[in-house]
Amino acid sequence: MQKIAIKIGGSTVNSDGLLDQLGVGIRRLRDTDAAVLVIHGGGKDIALEMARLQKEFTFVQGMRVTDAETMEAVQRVLSGEVNKRIVNAFLLEGVKAVGLSGVDGALLTAKKLLVDGEDIGWVGEVEQVDSDLLGVLYAAGYVPVVSPVSRDSEGNIYNVNADLAASETAIAEKVDDLIYISDVPGVLINGEVRRSIAIGEIEALIAEGHITGGMIPKMRSAADAIERGVKRVHICGWRGAETLVEELSHGTSQGTTIQK
Repeated sequence: MQKIAIKIGGSTVNSDGLLDQLGVGIRRLRDTDAAVLVIHGGGKDIALEMARLQKEFTFVQGMRVTDAETMEAVQRVLSGEVNKRIVNAFLLEGVKAVGLSGVDGALLTAKKLLVDGEDIGWVGEVEQVDSDLLGVLYAAGYVPVVSPVSRDSEGNIYNVNADLAASETAIAEKVDDLIYISDVPGVLINGEVRRSIAIGEIEALIAEGHITGGMIPKMRSAADAIERGVKRVHICGWRGAETLVEELSHGTSQGTTIQK
């Protein structure tokens, strides 16, 4: 059985029609008996909630500094509003979607993340993934839709970067393909999409300034995923319901494929 993990970010979740079309694309994959898992972020929705609360926030190396109040807002927005919006859109397209966070069933067990030794609050990284729970859902025909909010063994709740959560989950699940749906058409090098990147090129592209900002942790997590067993990682824009099938085919892919 082919396994496919799809990560959708906060910059794409709110794009007009994307969730409906994504539901159609996932239904087509499910018709081929592929097991599909979706992990999502929600940065734009979190920023709107922070504005509503009149609360400022900062980032350190792409990670949101998260105090206790911010953590409550992140959990409320990601595991509540955004997660259920995605699940509802998929259900309307005939996909048996079930919404979870990393907290539910201890799906994702996390620990505190330090960035270059700096404590940035309730920010975590995934230590363990409960593949048994996901296997039960696949066997029953469900598509898990996962918010990356996670807990540790003592019950502390953490904000986990969705790209990193997707990578760790894909590794644990031994997926064939991990697809990052982005707000750009792929990895841009000198203004053009690089169709294929070997993991050995990534650090040089970062050092040369071709890969910057939020694409840096995404590419590093992609390299880590491939080193640890994921066959291919794709970074692509959304072009409609045919996007997933096209990206999984060598001849029709229009995004960037990262491989060993």
